[in-house]
Amino acid sequence: MTTRNDNSSCENQSCSFPLSSHDDSLNNNPMNLSKVIHWINSFEFSRPKKSIVRDFSDATMVAEIIKYYWPKLIDLHNYVPASSLTNKISNWNTLNRKVLKKVKLSLSKETIEKLSTANPNTIFQFLKSLKLVVDELEHEKQLRLEKNQNCPLYIIVNDEMIQVTETDCCTKEYLSKEVVGLINKLKHKINDMEHKIDHMSSLICVKDRRIKDLQSQLNQLKKDNTS
Repeated sequence: MTTRNDNSSCENQSCSFPLSSHDDSLNNNPMNLSKVIHWINSFEFSRPKKSIVRDFSDATMVAEIIKYYWPKLIDLHNYVPASSLTNKISNWNTLNRKVLKKVKLSLSKETIEKLSTANPNTIFQFLKSLKLVVDELEHEKQLRLEKNQNCPLYIIVNDEMIQVTETDCCTKEYLSKEVVGLINKLKHKINDMEHKIDHMSSLICVKDRRIKDLQSQLNQLKKDNTS
């Protein structure tokens, strides 16, 4: 992240977040601008990141972030990249109605208008709120993982890890706590990788659809020029 004297770009030049002199609240926030930008830069989007303000004003990249964490909650085809204010507001209204209310991030009409007009402070505040919700989700996942690691006793039966109790009659050797923890961590990593693969597949579908649309527009232009 750049210093306060150079706010035009961000880490590894992946995106930028222009601030004005009256935007000190962004840098003084407990979850500051640097953390939000670092988080955004960790994602692979269906289009290049340039400016957070412009990139996120039409809600499509927000939809892709939500798709990553809640894949069953959102359909990316409902959100089309937009340049007009009307279409941007339409995207945000759809996202707000279908998704954001379900993750307790419901937006007011005024906030949607500010997001759509690329208001830097409003976009930062929204992304900060979204990250807080995601952080809570990840914390709950970690707690569940730790709980699984602390389960009492496991044995292997027919190549499957089976949980048992001390009162169970069993002649097989119990798995150690370290082995159980390792198995659960590997399961978690496998699930995470499968999740990432599903997310990338969704992005590829979005890109393919956009390429198809652009090819169709190009063919139409060629047809119009020859007629």
